Amino acid sequence: MTAIVVYVRKNALSNFKKKVVNNAIHEWVLWGRQLSKGGSSLQTGSKECSFVYQERVGEYWKKGTDKNYDGCSDVPWSAAFISFIMKKSGAGNTFPYTAAHTNYIREFIKNREQGKAFEAYRLTEKPLEIGDLICYSRQDGINYNTTHSYLSHCDIVVKVNKSTAEAIGGNVSDGVTKRIVEVDKDGYLTDTYNDWFTIIKTMR
Repeated sequence: MTAIVVYVRKNALSNFKKKVVNNAIHEWVLWGRQLSKGGSSLQTGSKECSFVYQERVGEYWKKGTDKNYDGCSDVPWSAAFISFIMKKSGAGNTFPYTAAHTNYIREFIKNREQGKAFEAYRLTEKPLEIGDLICYSRQDGINYNTTHSYLSHCDIVVKVNKSTAEAIGGNVSDGVTKRIVEVDKDGYLTDTYNDWFTIIKTMR
């Protein structure tokens, strides 16, 4: 029964979600399959300022946000990575391509229950699904209700298991990294290593 449910969930993905997941996995493989769990490195990959990869980061910036940085620039590029994946996957004008996660997180929180392409919810409101984005704050005092700009980070969920999920993000350990996070039996994110506070659902 479990195998059938997993099969149905996988094949129920929209074309857009499939593209998002496949494009994220493609980049992760390109960077050497870097893997971490709970802050510990399980496998290392290529680094942002190394030969070839500094140019790859530059492509994320240019195609994702139309900015001219590269992997050796002292500028966080995780939001540029997300923007690149969304644009390449065909998000069109439904996604604000930006150098800061907070710009789209706050917009998608406003979108909730409005039938928009992206809607953000509290972790306790929605279980994780493939194609979601999960986000955590990188400064103190930030939560779902925060309305001003803040430092944050988001990863793309590419797999959900019984007790863990796998999410891919850029500028994690200086590369593109798959992160293993904990979920409960119903699929809700329970990981406590980072200050996770919202889940962005892809509604299209």
